[in-house]
Order: sequence, then C-alpha cells, then structure tokens
Amino acid sequence: MDYGAVFSRWLDSPGLDDLARKELMGLSSDLREIEDRFGRDLAFGTGGMRGKLGVGTNRMNRYVVRRATEGFASFLLQGDERARESGVVIAYDSRRGSREFAEAAALTLASRGIPVHLFDEIAPTPVLSFAVRELGAAGGIVITASHNPPEYNGYKAYGPNGGQLLPEPAAEVAARAEEALDYLDAPGEPKAQISQVGSALFDNYVGRVVDLIEEIAGGIVPTEARAGMGIVYTPLHGTGYRLAPRVLESLGFSNVYMVTEQSVPNGDFPTVKLPNPEDPAAFAMAISLANEARTTRTRGMNTEGASGVAPEILLGTDPDCDRVGVAVRDGDGWRVLTGNQVGVILCDFLIDSAEQRGVDLRECAVVKTIVTTEMVRALASAHGVETIDTLTGFKYIGALMGELEQTGTSFLLGLEESCGYLAGTFVRDKDAIIASALVACAAARQHARGRTLLQRLEELYGQYGYYVERLHTVAVAGASPAGGPGGADDAMDSLRRDVPDSVGDFLVTEVHDYLTGWTKKRGAGVMVPISLPRENCIQLVLTGGGKITLRPSGTEPKLKLYVAAMGRSAQEAEERAGVLEASTRRLLPVAP
Repeated sequence: MDYGAVFSRWLDSPGLDDLARKELMGLSSDLREIEDRFGRDLAFGTGGMRGKLGVGTNRMNRYVVRRATEGFASFLLQGDERARESGVVIAYDSRRGSREFAEAAALTLASRGIPVHLFDEIAPTPVLSFAVRELGAAGGIVITASHNPPEYNGYKAYGPNGGQLLPEPAAEVAARAEEALDYLDAPGEPKAQISQVGSALFDNYVGRVVDLIEEIAGGIVPTEARAGMGIVYTPLHGTGYRLAPRVLESLGFSNVYMVTEQSVPNGDFPTVKLPNPEDPAAFAMAISLANEARTTRTRGMNTEGASGVAPEILLGTDPDCDRVGVAVRDGDGWRVLTGNQVGVILCDFLIDSAEQRGVDLRECAVVKTIVTTEMVRALASAHGVETIDTLTGFKYIGALMGELEQTGTSFLLGLEESCGYLAGTFVRDKDAIIASALVACAAARQHARGRTLLQRLEELYGQYGYYVERLHTVAVAGASPAGGPGGADDAMDSLRRDVPDSVGDFLVTEVHDYLTGWTKKRGAGVMVPISLPRENCIQLVLTGGGKITLRPSGTEPKLKLYVAAMGRSAQEAEERAGVLEASTRRLLPVAP
C-alpha cells in the first residue's frame, strides 16, 4: 500500500471533517506515524475490527466504520434482498466515540435502503444479540472494544441468528469493504428509516432472563437463601450498570452492593488500569467495598428492606457486559476465580438443576472451546452430558447452538476460559447478565446448604481431580517489527514439521492440527479428520491429562500459549503446569 498516496487522499478529501483534517496536518512531518496509520487497513477479521482511536485506515474512526458498513450492507443485500425489509440492529457501549460510530453505521445502511434499529442508549452486547432475534433482523452491529484500554474501540457484525459472523462471511464482508471507495464522503440521503430501540426491548430481555433463571433455580434456590446472599457488583464503567442489578433484584437478591464510583458509564475508565474482569486488579474497589460492608453492613443497593447482609461474592462485568469475573470470600480475604473455575461451578449448578427437574441429561450438551478446562468434560460425562469442543471464539458456540436445535439436543451451557458463559437459547453470544445471575444462584444454593462456592469447588476437585490452566503470550524470535503474525507463523510451521515426542516428562499421545484438519494419534499411527473450521492452531494431548495449545495472536507477532495440567492435588497440578510451560518455551524460538 502506498501509504503516502492514501494519506494525501484523506487530507485532500472534501468529506473529511475539520477535526480530522487538523489531526492529519499535525502528522505531516512524522513519516513513521503516517506509515503506521495509513500503511495498512484495520483488519476486519472473525471478531470484526478493533483498534486505537484516531484518523487513518489503521485506526477506529467514522470513515473506517463507514467503509466496513458498506461492506456489510453489500454482503447483506447480495445474500438476501429481504434485508431491505427486516433491517439491521445497531448497539454501542460506553467507550469514546461509540455513539458517533453507531450513527455513522446507521446512516450508511439507511443510504443503501436498509432500515436500522438503533439503540437509544448504551446497551450490552448480549442484548444486541437478543434484539437481532427478537426483531427478526437481517443482522446486527455493536460498537465496542470489549475490555481493551480506553484508547481502543471496535466493531462487530452479527448474522440473523444473533451470533457473530463466522470466518467465511466475515471474509466476504472484508472483501466487499475493500471495494468501497467513497467512504470519506458523507452517506447519501437515507432511503430507509432509522428507528429507535428503547425501553420495551430492555424490558423484554430482562423478562426472558428472569424467566430462564427461575426455571433453572426456582426449585433448588429458596427465596430466603437469595435474600441472605450478600453480593458486590461492579460494571467497571460499562453497559451492565442498569440491567445486571435489575435482574438480580427481580430474582430476590435484595442485598447487592454497587461500587458507586464504577457504576457511572465512562469511556475513560478512570478507576481501573484495564476494565477487564479477568484481571484481579479490576476488583480492587469491589474488594474495598466488600470489606467495608462486612464491617458496617449499611451500604446496600436497596435502602428499603435491606438488612445489610455481608457480601460473600463479588461480580464484575466488562464494558460491553459479555464477560463476568467472580471473586469469593476466602477466610478474611478474597480470591478471584479463574474463568475455568467459574465455568466448572456453572456446569455443576446447571447439571444439579436439570437433575432436580427430571431432565434427561443424556439429551443435553455442554459446548466449550478447545482451550477451556477439561474438568468440565469430566464433570459432564459423569452425569451423561455430552461435551462438544469448538475453536476459540464464542461465535462458534453460537453457531453450534442452531445445529443442536435441529438434532433435538438441549443446550445446557456454553463457555470459554476467558470468562464468557451462556445458558438459554434466546441469546447467541456470551452473556454476563445471565452468567452473573447464575453465579449468584449457585452461591445461594451452597449458602442454603451451609457451604460456600470454594468449598463446593474443593468437593468437585476431590471427585474429578485438580485441574490447572494457564495462558501466556509469548514473543517469538524473527517477528516482523511492523506488526502482524510475523515470526509466530514461522514458529507454528516449525512445530508442525517437528512435533516432539514428549513435553517435559509427559508423552505426546495426540496431535490436533486445526490448520490441516487432522488429528494424529501417536504410536498407533492413526489419522482422524477434525470436524471443525480451519485455524492455525496446534494442540498436543499429553499423558497425565495435560494439554499444550499454541496459536498465533491475531494482532501481534506473538504466540498464545495455553497450558493445562491435571493432578491428584493442587500442588501436583501446579507443578505439572510449571514443567509443561517451561518445556514448551524451550521448544519455541522465543525472542530474547
């Protein structure tokens, strides 16, 4: 790409607004910055787009949003002209520029004759998924960068099933976006209506969530246990600030303490370094409030009827409210659970509920990603529940839900290790509001038994073994300084050509190569096809219940290294994980 020519085209465009032009003029002598901003396009991948805010083809701005939306509009109209009738739903979060980008997308679609249902306020990503299905839309768009730092924003596209676009349609949208040439100019006159999505849709969503949770928990979580469960909740300045507390209150959790300072939507995220509930540091203010509440027992969400019950669990949702992190009281302190541990707790609770309701568990399935804990499989299989693996990304879980419906299999739970969970079928993306309510009910279930979530987790470890999972990002030698996978792809190819016989003291029994689509069973010399989409990912299955998974980062010249180990005790599992991690790093061309 001739970045100088692209830069000049932007600078000379009469469609560029004054602030953007001023920003570009300030770059005129900084060739490195110009190359960074205009030397490539912001990639539209299977997760949509995500990048730093700013002017340029490699930044998030209204012009790049218009271009992506032109591609999405062309894709929708090529596939089905009924998009001109059913339209597209657009939601946005609390980040900088989100409302502006949502309006830019809406005007672009309307100029192509596609009606738009635009949320009139910030909304969680799972509510967008629900709205696409509820309104019978042809697709959806949400403006969000999830849990990234405040200088980022992003764009995700959804199909009519309410799930994120899979790789093939996403690639077609990207190709059509590249053909859009007039994105610097303001969209033409609207040829379709832009209507507002308001409170009625939120009410419908809350009603469906409450009905779902009552169906699951009604028979095993008594009202008094819910009222007796103290909870601290923080939306981390994001979209969950209204709906998550509303759902909890509707379910009878009357002692929910809100982190007031983080309950105001703010794209600067002023109280946290990173608004990521996977990061224990994000719980600092929640822990402080919980400790204060345990001392004073006076700061409840409800002033009328609140008894000031001391908090037992902490819930934190990310800015677009599709991920939830959980911390639990551990003696006089607090322990932040991993995404895998929360997944095990939810799986256990949902199986418990289904058994109590007389559900035939042999007709149920749990769907997880290939890097999510195998403890879920052990737990599920012990109760006759099928466990199905997908590639990383909740879009694959959402797509599989539709396939399960056609076979008559009941979807029990979808989960990924990065704090994403879903129950029910009226949403087709991970949902932190549903998950938060389920965690609260699981905790209340144990509370009614005189136990805690940690004690229940220990019981499960005693039954199925101790599982430890770790995720590391590994910089590899030979990576391109300009960005992109660089040496990560070379490292993957090297491993593919020369798979080790063992990692540490553990033999490699199976090699899953998701790029070639084959599993090789070592020793037997058997090759088995993998019935999943192609992805540059290799997974080594080891003796002793361990796994090593490697895949390139989609945005950096690094590898994602997932380590999983199992042991008869927590210490043994941790030690094995450490050995596997160190041994794997020695196999890779790690950068100095």
